[in-house]
Amino acid sequence: MTTMGLQRPTGNRRVAVLPLANMSSDARDEIFSDGMTEELISALSKIAGLRVIARTSVMRYKNSKKSIGEISKELNVSAILEGSVRRAGNKIRITVQLADPKTEEQLWTEKYDRDLEDIFAVQSEIAQKVAGELEIQINKSEKLNLDKKATDSKEAYTLYLEGRHFLNIRTEDGLKRAIELFERALAKDPQYALAYTGVADSYAVLALLEFLPPKEAFPKARTAAEKALEIDNRLAEAHTSLGAVRFQYDWDWENAEKEFKRAIELSPNYAPAHQFYADFLKSQGRFDEALAEMSYAEALDPLSLAINTGVGHVLYLSRQYDRAIDQYQKAIKLNPEFVQARLWFGRPYLQKRMYKEAIAELNHAVALSGGSTISLAMLGHAYAAAGNKKEAEKISEKLMERSKHQYVPSYWIAMLRIGFGDKDESFTWLERAFQERSSWLAWAGVEPRFDALRSDPRFASLMAKMKLKPPKDTALGIRGWLKGPSK
Repeated sequence: MTTMGLQRPTGNRRVAVLPLANMSSDARDEIFSDGMTEELISALSKIAGLRVIARTSVMRYKNSKKSIGEISKELNVSAILEGSVRRAGNKIRITVQLADPKTEEQLWTEKYDRDLEDIFAVQSEIAQKVAGELEIQINKSEKLNLDKKATDSKEAYTLYLEGRHFLNIRTEDGLKRAIELFERALAKDPQYALAYTGVADSYAVLALLEFLPPKEAFPKARTAAEKALEIDNRLAEAHTSLGAVRFQYDWDWENAEKEFKRAIELSPNYAPAHQFYADFLKSQGRFDEALAEMSYAEALDPLSLAINTGVGHVLYLSRQYDRAIDQYQKAIKLNPEFVQARLWFGRPYLQKRMYKEAIAELNHAVALSGGSTISLAMLGHAYAAAGNKKEAEKISEKLMERSKHQYVPSYWIAMLRIGFGDKDESFTWLERAFQERSSWLAWAGVEPRFDALRSDPRFASLMAKMKLKPPKDTALGIRGWLKGPSK
């Protein structure tokens, strides 16, 4: 099923850009070569006739010994672009070749010896060559987008690539380092819109991963995203960034959807736009549309652990617990150490009252995360729901002690108290979560663990304050907005 009104790539040619090899003697240029890989993916993604595999999936093949035939089967692509980068001061050499995975024959190969200032022209030329070899027509608008230079400053560009590297690491220190690098890039070129988007994304991730309180991080993300759009209002990345703030912090449902739709219209191959739009749709109970968008994101980024677990989240929220369990098992096969898959695995098990299985998965999440607040809170919830109040109280006491020294989101204390069946305490902490502008409250209207609270007037009051309406989409089996509790 597709989402009506959204642009899709018109062709069926699926392309993967494998990580470009760093041929420089300086190991620090590894970040540059990885950044060049991401930039080529971005350039090719501007061509609607191509479906381009996203960075997350292709980077799993960095230093891989697999043949292009094996990789093409795993990614389901009909062409593979690979190559290398050698950087020496202001000089770069980029060698690329386009191969047919079926025959493993080269369709086209080229070597570029250029100054770093010419990097955007090289990226544009490579993208157009690939499209030509695959017999994909490029329209005038796409040609203009490909030829547009993001910045005239080679120093700003290099700092931007370094910033993207640290943003992709997703650690607290890495995200703060990314912001520093993006801001240094902006000092070199204050009109570098993508660098503002990098700042926005870094602050948003700091909030979403709960390294910073929402009220501290999201306003900075909004300011940066709006600045990016002032400079270039056709930047899909910036519309996605602003949409995320509108959705998970402002709770401005109408304008959030407009931003996500605009991002997808501008760049149908941009997987995060589909992923975040799916997150928005499931918050509204529009599960069939959410599953279509998340599945489309998965097609663009099939090995993304976040997207694979995102599919599971749609199924869980829509009360398809067996399918959710199957999907989380798929994510764990991709990476058994992925914390989020283990963490979210506990929720459909809880809904099925399979407490032993839920507690086992959540204990695994606690171990993998080093005892993160979210994993401890969910484990405490599971213990309480299973009747082991003693262990649940131990976790509750631990989190309350932790809150004296660091940010502990009230949402997760509320979730823990819901496990005890303590409605008054649950609502006390949910109100605090509302005051904190917890991004998790965006899904409160459809979260199964809140079903026991829905008949209470306090829950209706919370939904009214957030301007969340009862979901219209019941096609996938969501049980009554105000009906009986699920335990």
